Amino acid sequence: MMRYPQPPPPSLTLPAPPDVACDFCSLGRNKATKSCLTCLASYCDEHVEPHYTVPVLQKHELISATMPVGDKVCTEHRKLMDLCCQTDEQLICTECTVDKHKGHTFVSILELKETTKERLEKVRKQVQEKVQQREEELETIIQAEKNVKSSAQTSKADCAKAFSELISSVQNRRSKLEQLIEAQEKSALAQAGELKQRLEKELGELRGRDAQLLRLSSSDDVVYLAQRNSISVAFQDFAPGAGPPRSFTDVTACVTELKAKADILLNETWPKISATVSYVDFSLPPAPNSREEFLRYWRPLTLDDTSNYPNLNLVDSCKMRPSPIPYPPHPNRFTKFPQVLCKEALTERSYWEVEWHARTLSVAVAYADANRTSDESEFGRNDKSWTLECSGDTLKFRHNDVDMKVPGSCSKKIGVFLDYQAGILSFYQVSDQMLQIFEVQTVFTEPLHPGIGLNYEWYDTGVFAQLAILK
Repeated sequence: MMRYPQPPPPSLTLPAPPDVACDFCSLGRNKATKSCLTCLASYCDEHVEPHYTVPVLQKHELISATMPVGDKVCTEHRKLMDLCCQTDEQLICTECTVDKHKGHTFVSILELKETTKERLEKVRKQVQEKVQQREEELETIIQAEKNVKSSAQTSKADCAKAFSELISSVQNRRSKLEQLIEAQEKSALAQAGELKQRLEKELGELRGRDAQLLRLSSSDDVVYLAQRNSISVAFQDFAPGAGPPRSFTDVTACVTELKAKADILLNETWPKISATVSYVDFSLPPAPNSREEFLRYWRPLTLDDTSNYPNLNLVDSCKMRPSPIPYPPHPNRFTKFPQVLCKEALTERSYWEVEWHARTLSVAVAYADANRTSDESEFGRNDKSWTLECSGDTLKFRHNDVDMKVPGSCSKKIGVFLDYQAGILSFYQVSDQMLQIFEVQTVFTEPLHPGIGLNYEWYDTGVFAQLAILK
């Protein structure tokens, strides 16, 4: 089964904070280990020592030197930023609360640390759950590898045995046929030898009688002339089988016919065998049911600004809406219908969601070489695209210009799940427990690009469609 390369996933590892230099090392500044919030300076292990021994300095607050202490000082008031403005989501000092941040909501750095710690613990728990899940999936894949190797070896051995038995059977039949031909040859030659002896004996007798008759015919003997009416010749009749034996050409013709039939059988059976072998693959986990399970296959997508209909404006590469200002021409641009494709080409399990407000929405997948300019370029009007169309309370699925009415009602958020290898495309109403709208199973032969289409009037307001962003 052909596979297409996929871009590597983004790294989940957070970058390490940069080293902070000691403010008191004159040469080859050493790495600072502590920062003083009173002195507003950072110290290496040697220069921080007075803060542990000098009574006045012992009252200062020391923290780990994870960032330059100057970054924690308000640039406007030159005071330590010990508050967080929740309104503007930034660190501030106490004097900031009475001028440009006046009336905003504040929390102390301590409170911010606590809430951040709680949030980080929650995220960490989610990461740990994901780690456990991935470890289980990895173990499943490792076991699947072992099963594939074992199954392949067993299948190869079984096939080798079957072909050996088939070859042995053919060779056995060949040997028996050769023995039968040799026996028939021996029998026919024996019959021919017997007939040849009889013919040679009669031929000798006939030649002797011919010589006798020649002598008598030249004689003037009165006795011979008197007996001429009694002279006769007796001939021995041979059965029709005395003719040449039939050749073995008919046997050759039968064997040739058998070979032709075997070739036909192999040619008819081989595609099925080959397809069965090609279908063997790693078993993926069962299809998801809950939204949480679908989100495991979430695929960030980007609208392609070379494919969008000229009067569809793209916003942040994920949202589209009508615009009076057209985009410039491009060979990839749809020119007949308000629709757009995504840049990403999908060849594996993928999930995405579309939010919309319009008269009609088309949620589609298409091959990259789908037509862009003809009347058949609308999603679903050709054999290179598949689409679910939502219009009011009407749903229908379309492929290759064949419409299929789908029961159910439209949802303002449509989830799409693609299982490329299994050839399954599913559409869902998005909720905690996903409600399937429609599913189609086929065979995809090229990478698929997600697509979105809209239908609207120029006077409609608030028309848009966008790829949902996972938060």
